[in-house]
Amino acid sequence: MTVDARRQDEIGLDLLRSVVRSYRALPLLYPAVTAAFAFFLESPHSPALTLVWWLTGAALQVEYAFFQSRLLSHATEDAQGWTTAAAIRYALMNIVWIGMIPLFWVPGADIQNLGIILIQIVHVIAASTTAAFRRSIFYACTGPTAIAAIIGCIFAGTPTFEALGLGFAVTYLYLIRTARQARLSAEDAQALRFHNADLIADLAAARDISEAARQRAEDANAEISRREERFRALVENAFDAILVTDGDGIINYASPSVRTIGYSPQDMIGRSALSFLQDAEVDRVVQSLNARGAVALAGENLEFHTKRADGKLHWYEASVTDLRHDPNVSGYVLNLRDITERKRGQMELMSQFRVLEALAADASLEEVMMLVAKSAEEANPSASVAVYLTDEERRLTVCASPSFPSSFREAVESFWEANKNSAFGKAISGTTQRLVITDLLAEENGQEVKDFAQAYGVRAFWLQNILSANDKGGIGGIGVYLKDPRGPSAWESAYLLGTARLASIAINRRLAEQELREAMRTAEMANRAKTKFLANMSHELRTPLNAIIGFSEIMRDELFGPMSSPRYTDYAKDINDSGAHLLNVIDDILDISKIEAGRYPLEEQDMDLAEVMRWSIEIVRPRTTEKEQIVMLSTEADLPFVHADVRAIRQIMLNLLSNAAKFTPHHGRIDIAARIAPDGELELSVSDTGIGIPADKLGEVLEPFGQVDDTSARQNGGTGLGLSITKALVELHDGTFRIDSILGQGTTATLILPVSRLRYSSRAQKRAAGD
Repeated sequence: MTVDARRQDEIGLDLLRSVVRSYRALPLLYPAVTAAFAFFLESPHSPALTLVWWLTGAALQVEYAFFQSRLLSHATEDAQGWTTAAAIRYALMNIVWIGMIPLFWVPGADIQNLGIILIQIVHVIAASTTAAFRRSIFYACTGPTAIAAIIGCIFAGTPTFEALGLGFAVTYLYLIRTARQARLSAEDAQALRFHNADLIADLAAARDISEAARQRAEDANAEISRREERFRALVENAFDAILVTDGDGIINYASPSVRTIGYSPQDMIGRSALSFLQDAEVDRVVQSLNARGAVALAGENLEFHTKRADGKLHWYEASVTDLRHDPNVSGYVLNLRDITERKRGQMELMSQFRVLEALAADASLEEVMMLVAKSAEEANPSASVAVYLTDEERRLTVCASPSFPSSFREAVESFWEANKNSAFGKAISGTTQRLVITDLLAEENGQEVKDFAQAYGVRAFWLQNILSANDKGGIGGIGVYLKDPRGPSAWESAYLLGTARLASIAINRRLAEQELREAMRTAEMANRAKTKFLANMSHELRTPLNAIIGFSEIMRDELFGPMSSPRYTDYAKDINDSGAHLLNVIDDILDISKIEAGRYPLEEQDMDLAEVMRWSIEIVRPRTTEKEQIVMLSTEADLPFVHADVRAIRQIMLNLLSNAAKFTPHHGRIDIAARIAPDGELELSVSDTGIGIPADKLGEVLEPFGQVDDTSARQNGGTGLGLSITKALVELHDGTFRIDSILGQGTTATLILPVSRLRYSSRAQKRAAGD
């Protein structure tokens, strides 16, 4: 919608609201007037028809009341649509209104009939003044009534009524023209009102813009003043020292914060920015700036060290900004910050890292101490450092001195031999000693010390001893040599102590590594000796035992004829049984030794587990038969083959069955079962109704030589190696082994082999071969 169309729509809505407001009382007035007519006027028709006419008009007035409320509260656009809706309602109400003419027209009652016609004429004249602003509403409110009045006059047929009708027709035409003029005047008045409102709004907006511009200018000036104050406060109270130089690097402004680096602003103005640096640092800083195009890159800073006004060496961080192109500066802006504490911390961490890295790389102790000395020199560039180490006999073993010439070590060794029992030697071998000589050239230090100091150009000497880990005193020391005669500051003392502790950690770790290697060599030798001993014992014990067992078996079975006394047969049987038992003990000891040493090779193949189980049962059959025990075997029909060492699986089964038979009383029961678990693993169990194992002993019986120390167990003998060997052999096959037991009720030993050990194809091939 264009601006003109929107404005016309607003004018139309305003005029429509004016008309509607004129009829605000209509919903209450109309029913009352029509009710009065129905009550006082005579009608030739039935009262029911009169009631219907009144109810219809009243219903239209109720609906109009709701419409009137919606229009006045919600109409914001679409004047034409709202006008049409109102015109329709007014037309309907007027059509019902003129229904009074035929309803109350009584032939011959001229007075009543004339009154009805006059009521219509008054209605038209009144509506012409209230509905003139909207043409469609004007015709809806006056048209039906005017036409009905004129027709009624003509229908009456008397000259009086005809003259009244003619005169009203002319009057209605005049009312139409008057209404048009009123409508046009109202539209012009509304347009002018809106135009004036727009003009006033434009003037107000212009005034607001002007006021806002003025306010912005004032705010901008105030903000500039505030920024100047903030900038001045920032510069004058900044932690960093700020310097401004000309194009040649001459300082022309120094912030008050330069006092944090030991100078006053007056001391710095007029001097070259490089004049505060040491010669070596000047060359390095100039080279760094030249490499960067004379400007430090964003986020990149220069680091250098120099002496402050008080003579102390400090580290600084500087950023340089080239503003020579800016006419307000025409030079450089430097930001300086004292980073001495941070630099010391970084150097200490870097020193520790380098030393630990060298230890991890298996560097020699002298190389590690050389790193310690270099790190101390980096933290204090004005010092030269040497690290000394001594052995248990107080002989000098290490002299790490990166900044001194090669002759320095010879001089130190000679000095040490002559002074190891003096204050110098006691400081190194003491527990908390620190030696500080502020001036080596002092007369009280003796000629030998003075000669040493003059030979290497040093004046001051500080020594911090390095302590051993076993609190037996010092094992060396860190010596700091300086060209200026002075003692250590607080941070230098703390750093020296920390460096000594770092050296102590490195030395003690290296000594611990040497002890560990020596212990490993000793253990390896002991292991080789044990292996050799077991091999020798295997031969030395097996050979006579085999002879004893063999000859006793011949005597027991009387292979070369009967013996004279039956006792000899019993003795031969006892000898044979004891020899067999001793051989089994030796075999168990040798097996567990091989397993623990990782020298038990597995000869794996696809094997029929069911056959091994049946074979094992037959082997222990004599013992179970002797004790009249019930042995039951339960396996699944399609039990797969197992990829395992046949000898190891047989030993596992014999160990479990032997234990079950040994600890199960007469007439007891032993159940052997093998099945495939729901997760696909093979589960083999041996259960008995024996004496059981206490719950707190279940872990102990799986350890080598572990036994339940009760009367029943000791009566049955044994070495306590069977279950530990079984568990180890199961684990060699990637399986798991567990024991569940209830004291006095029995024990269940279960081994589980993983799916990777099962071979279903081998079972199928065997079945096919059998078929």
